[in-house]
Amino acid sequence: MTQEISSEVLTKKSALSLPHAMQAILLALAALAPYPAWCAPFSLYTVPYSFTNDRAQTVHLSEWRGKPLILTMEYSNCRFMCTTTFSKLKAIQAAADRKKLQIDFMIISLDPKNDTPQAWQQYRISRDVDRSNWHLLTGTEVTTKEFAALIGIKYWTMDEHILHDFKIVRLNAKGEIEKAITEYDDEPDSLLQ
Repeated sequence: MTQEISSEVLTKKSALSLPHAMQAILLALAALAPYPAWCAPFSLYTVPYSFTNDRAQTVHLSEWRGKPLILTMEYSNCRFMCTTTFSKLKAIQAAADRKKLQIDFMIISLDPKNDTPQAWQQYRISRDVDRSNWHLLTGTEVTTKEFAALIGIKYWTMDEHILHDFKIVRLNAKGEIEKAITEYDDEPDSLLQ
């Protein structure tokens, strides 16, 4: 049985299929790339976000361009996951020292309402972090959400606590995520190789 299709219906069907055609083209182009499109290298040093450090200075990630960086997100009042994350960061610092590697460490706050420069200064004192290669930063609420999504850290609130993933990443000198550890028992050296 044949069906007559008016030019009006044909035009509607063609218009409806345009998004599907674009998807097919994008998928075909992605297949030609040396890596999947969703994991193409992306420089975090190019994000336009401003952060405030523990000295109340405004900084941008572009200031670390040309340097590798160990980066994570946590918050100064955390008593659960962040303690484990911080212990792992200290172990990575010790491993870098043994290898005589110069690398900066950055913690970006998950709690911009409470992580003021004074809160981060207290964090430095209580955690015995007096090295100049450690940077404690706070952004805005929006920046925090967007940046966490960029590096793949999920977080949520429960009562007055912020719960979050365990993830520490290493950025190469271009600001691209080169390696990550997501398990507590991952070796600290694995981020430095």
